[in-house]
Amino acid sequence: LLYFAIITIASFVCSFLMDGLLTISAMKQTTRIRSLTFHSIVKQEIAWHEKTSPGELSSRIISDTLLIENGIGFKLSNVIASAVTVIVCYGLAFQSGWKLSLALSAVIPVIVIVVIGMAVILKKYTGKIQDAYAELGGMAQEAFSQIRTIVSFGSEQKEIDRYIEKLGPTKKFGIVKGHAQGITLGLIFGMIYSSFSIAFIYGSHLIQDGEMMYGDVLSVFMGIMMGTMMITNVGSSLSVFSEATGAATILFDIIERKPLINLEKGESPEKPLKGIIEFQNVHFCYPSRPDVEVLKGISFKCLPGQTIALVGASGSGKSTTIQLLERFYNKSEGRILVDGKDIEEYNVKWLRSQIGLVSQEPTLFDASVAENIAINTPNATQEQIEHAAKLANAHDFIQKLSNGYNTSTGERGLQLSGGQKQRICIARALMNNPNILLLDEATSALDNQSEKVVQSALDSASSGRTTLVIAHRLSTVKNADLIIVMEKGNIVETGNHKELMDLQGYYYNLVSSQEIKMKEEMENSEKFIDEKDIIFDNTTLSQRENTRLSHTPTYRTISIHSEKDESSKTYKQYGIKDMPWKRYFSYNKPYWLPNTFGFIGAIANGIVLPAFAFVFSSALNVFTKQGDELIDGGLLWGKIFIFLGIGSFVIYYCNSGGFSIAGEHLSYDLRKEMYNSMIRQEVGFFDTNDIASTGTLTAKLATEAGLVRGLNVSIGSLFQQIVTVVAGFTIAFFNGWKLTLILLLFAPFLFIGNFVKSRSLRNQNSENRNIFENSSKIACEVIVNIKTVYSLNLSEYFAKQYDDQLKEPEKRLERKAIIGGISTGFSNAASFVSFIVGNYFGAKFLESGDVELDGMFKVLLAIVFTALAVGQGNSIITEANKAIESFIHVIEIIDRKPKIDASNPNGTKKDVDELNADLEFSNIRFQYPSRPNVTVLRMGNEKISIPGGKMCAFVGASGSGKSTIVGLIPRWYDASHGSVMIDNIDNRDYNVKWLREQIGIVNQEPCLFNISIKENIKYGKMDATDEEIIQAAKKANIHNFIVSLPDGYNTMVGGLGTSQMSGGQKQRIAIARAMIRNPKILLLDEATSALDAESELVVQKALEEASEGRTTITIAHRLSTIKDADIICVFKEGRVIEMGNHNELMSKKGEYYNMVLAGDGIAAKSN
Repeated sequence: LLYFAIITIASFVCSFLMDGLLTISAMKQTTRIRSLTFHSIVKQEIAWHEKTSPGELSSRIISDTLLIENGIGFKLSNVIASAVTVIVCYGLAFQSGWKLSLALSAVIPVIVIVVIGMAVILKKYTGKIQDAYAELGGMAQEAFSQIRTIVSFGSEQKEIDRYIEKLGPTKKFGIVKGHAQGITLGLIFGMIYSSFSIAFIYGSHLIQDGEMMYGDVLSVFMGIMMGTMMITNVGSSLSVFSEATGAATILFDIIERKPLINLEKGESPEKPLKGIIEFQNVHFCYPSRPDVEVLKGISFKCLPGQTIALVGASGSGKSTTIQLLERFYNKSEGRILVDGKDIEEYNVKWLRSQIGLVSQEPTLFDASVAENIAINTPNATQEQIEHAAKLANAHDFIQKLSNGYNTSTGERGLQLSGGQKQRICIARALMNNPNILLLDEATSALDNQSEKVVQSALDSASSGRTTLVIAHRLSTVKNADLIIVMEKGNIVETGNHKELMDLQGYYYNLVSSQEIKMKEEMENSEKFIDEKDIIFDNTTLSQRENTRLSHTPTYRTISIHSEKDESSKTYKQYGIKDMPWKRYFSYNKPYWLPNTFGFIGAIANGIVLPAFAFVFSSALNVFTKQGDELIDGGLLWGKIFIFLGIGSFVIYYCNSGGFSIAGEHLSYDLRKEMYNSMIRQEVGFFDTNDIASTGTLTAKLATEAGLVRGLNVSIGSLFQQIVTVVAGFTIAFFNGWKLTLILLLFAPFLFIGNFVKSRSLRNQNSENRNIFENSSKIACEVIVNIKTVYSLNLSEYFAKQYDDQLKEPEKRLERKAIIGGISTGFSNAASFVSFIVGNYFGAKFLESGDVELDGMFKVLLAIVFTALAVGQGNSIITEANKAIESFIHVIEIIDRKPKIDASNPNGTKKDVDELNADLEFSNIRFQYPSRPNVTVLRMGNEKISIPGGKMCAFVGASGSGKSTIVGLIPRWYDASHGSVMIDNIDNRDYNVKWLREQIGIVNQEPCLFNISIKENIKYGKMDATDEEIIQAAKKANIHNFIVSLPDGYNTMVGGLGTSQMSGGQKQRIAIARAMIRNPKILLLDEATSALDAESELVVQKALEEASEGRTTITIAHRLSTIKDADIICVFKEGRVIEMGNHNELMSKKGEYYNMVLAGDGIAAKSN
């Protein structure tokens, strides 16, 4: 009894270590793999990021590590235990009779070959599937990030079709995997069962010849049988290992990749840079476009404290020059010197800490306003933050936000207007007080009044430091010490403003083209202006930042996402009782055939083990015979085992193959419907960052549907277990009911262990879901904005944020794993105790004659196999719980009804010729869904009436509500009060899709997709011909640039944050996309803000021509571009405070009059 007690305790301890500790180990390893992968991603050079979409990378981190965790956790422990059992059992068998053992082992090399072959196939197709899912993740991430563009152009179905097209191969590869897995498992089990025919045929001859005794044969049989059964455990887990190794290969490639621009190497001087910058014959080609030389041997020198202006057409190489200074790329030829030393000799992080960059496209992170301003400044005080905001003319609007400086900016700053975002970015750059300041169209998104204040602040901030300025508005750079004029990658002129004007060359023509507009504005407005009206308050501008802050990049004390503690977000935990089974089976109904084969195979599989136990224990009697009876009996039972092997092949192929194939179909359908539902949600849905951020939605697509795939297998395994238990106990009862009743006493202990394990796993699944979505949210945001992350030296900061999200629930998960391990140990110990008790009482019943020897064997073997089946319940419960929770979450997404549904066929439609496009905004009141307590528009009883075919301009300070009210027309949002009328019909009464087809939109920040230029332009009109595409490009003044590219219109644009095209080039493509649509209503939100002077004139003229005969609303900060508008509405703090044409508003000498004084009119007059 002591011996048996030691075995039982050892079983408990080993099972606990095997399950609990290996689960913890797997969790820690996958957490580390996720961490190392993300750390590596945020250290790679920009060129590497340009080859991979952000969504693809964030999807890989989740989906690939799930496969790895599955391969190194509980299943690995089972395989290790099985391998040890195989070695011990085979050792004992060979000790009892090496000849028979060797004969029985002859099948092992064949099994190994089959298993290796399956591993190779599964690894190959797993790699293909994971690659496809990663690409799908990138596509989904791009779509969610640009949802406004998608809904504006009514392209929801196009995006769904793109997704389905890429999703198709995953089903095909998965089905191939299913067949391979079914065939392999069938072959393994078929050969194992068939191999016992050798045992009976050869064993009977060995006994007949006197070489072995009955007891020795029995020992060999039992050893080989137990060992072989454990081999099946190894075989059934090999698919998991193959998937894990396939996934690990890709992630380890990322982890081990050495970036071409190393962030750690190089010199970090103790003294700050002086700011001497010199380009010497610098050539450059983007790595993704090596045939296109962007810089063609440029040379210039900038001395400390100088302001250098780079001017020229869009795409001339200005922004590229700045990106080379930031070491986003390495030059192809030539030298770039900073303080006389080659830029590549400096430590990259130290170099970037000396540089402040404000880009043309402002980038904010999903954090509070204060955190965004101080994100690259350690230990910043509130006073310093507010001082920087005042310098950027942002303090006043920040204070008016719902939570002031603690207000969340939203994902990519979508809660704020373009001008508000730009001013926060400027404040962020001024906080760091850098020695070199790089301003890439830093004020392009600002209104005139803000621009003048901010421009003076930037001029003041530039004093005493080296500043490189890129500007299309040339009046802002005429005081620069040196102006460099660039054209097609060459420097064509250099000098100060006066020198270049005297040359009367390229620069002179650029300035003259802008002055034409300005002088026209001056002539029209001068009669309204008295000199006494020209008053400027420069008190704010004269302030100087007198506190120099440390440039040392350290971890900040602030925390992204602090306004709402994301890590504390928890999901409701679901169980079997919450499962909508009817809905689940309805999804499986189309795939009844493979599911039927799977269930028949599962039920038959449940019969196989007890049947084998019955046949095997019955067959053992043959060895008690002698002579021909022994030989004939061995031959008979050998044939029976061959048939059992053939039956097992069919059964396992049907079981594994059927469920795998049905699972792939189901996963495909659910992913398709999830994406279909997500992409059709209203814009407001995507503003709710805690549940519908880009990263969260991408994570759901990457994980949920894939986990549901295995539910049929789990259900089939459950049926298999039930059949095994019923059949096992039936056999046991018929062959020894007393012994069976005693063994039944231990059944509750087995089920108690499984129940506790199930509860533990349910909690664990919820925690894992939080980890996936929170970490994916950070990963998506960082990778999309990787250039901003690098320029601000935030790689380590966000890596720590990412690690914190991974590690936050670690202790809770460890406790749950320990509880799971204890429950597994309890179940296995109960199995051992029942087997020990069974042998003890079996011997007693043999002595008393209550049971015969073969009956006892049948009872014990039946109970052993039944216990094995119940013991496998832990892994079944694990997979089933994950699948059930995932299916419920999937259904929640699929069933969500969008508040504004473009797929709804209802609603008014008109013949396009009958649409006059009269617009009227009446009594509008509006709050964003994510900020319901902040009223953005409060028009009161004011009405804006725009007759069809007329142009209306919305002007006002950044954040005054201009873009918001424009977003109500295509129903991005609906007003909470009031109405938007089109031809006297509320726009909510129109068919949504039809309504959006009548509208063309060009936004302030151009949103293009990672498809070709041709496809991007065609996005505005799906059936556009090549000729129409070219004409639209010519109107947008982008055709010549496109045809200069090696691939012309087939050139890929690049993804968010990684496109090599300039802001102006992207904006012109966006304008071409709107023009090709030929809409009845044209909405232009700062459509030309990113363009150079030459392009602006051409495109502005094209837009004016395009506006003819259609209702146009234009938002503009350059008032000279809208003076000819039929109606001008002046917005302030969500209200319309003035309305009329240019002359009427100038006569009033109100807000518009002051804006003209502060902006273009005065600029013209000063020239």
